[in-house]
Amino acid sequence: MKNKLKLFLSMAGPFIIILFLVAVQNIQVHAMVPEEMKPLLKSKEKQKIAYLTFDDGPSLNTMDILDILDRYHVKATFFVKGNEEPYAKGCYQEMISRGHSIALHSYTHDYSIIYRSTEGFFQDLNRLETMLQKEYGIKSRIVRLPGGSNNHLRHQAATKPIINGILQQLKEKGYIYFDWSIDSTDGFSPSISERQIITAVQKGTKDQKHVNILLHDINSMKNTVRALPDIIEFLKKEGYTFETIDETTPKMQFN
Repeated sequence: MKNKLKLFLSMAGPFIIILFLVAVQNIQVHAMVPEEMKPLLKSKEKQKIAYLTFDDGPSLNTMDILDILDRYHVKATFFVKGNEEPYAKGCYQEMISRGHSIALHSYTHDYSIIYRSTEGFFQDLNRLETMLQKEYGIKSRIVRLPGGSNNHLRHQAATKPIINGILQQLKEKGYIYFDWSIDSTDGFSPSISERQIITAVQKGTKDQKHVNILLHDINSMKNTVRALPDIIEFLKKEGYTFETIDETTPKMQFN
């Protein structure tokens, strides 16, 4: 029996040593990873990143916007409404299939409904969530409030508690809301020109590494579509890369 044990140890010994060395090597490598990863983790802070975001779609302009984004190999985030028109159904599907991010805006975008009460806001939001999940398999915890978190209703005595309540409950319910750092001004009026939209974006990027750009995907804003190529080309020239918003994205909130 002893002879057999000696024979086994003599044969297995080298393998045991190899396994031990590999294990030690793996431990050493693992110990070095955090140190090596530090520059990589910090590199994103140094990068110039642009988040193109489109509110209020889908619209009759969505497919044109998607085609332009494809042409420049850029991904964007769409904060969508509830739209059950036949053309809109195709747009939701195209957003998904082309690799863009779909986030929550509201179902109706009707201020008299969504800002009537905190409960009214979440009823409307949940209606949108249900539609997106049931029809398209989309789940998102990313939200943009219509008008932003600091919209004019937040400065009125009657509605300020409602907005504050919405923001508090969004946090409690596990949502993350995003505002923007650059307003392209395209949501003000269809009369806003292509040049005004481009200029607003260009001015907003000054001395900014990470920019969250508000654009609109609505039927009346053809000038957004016309301005988009110039906006993308400008951002690329300035050294920005493009990313979509997700739960790991640094928050951009007005408060």
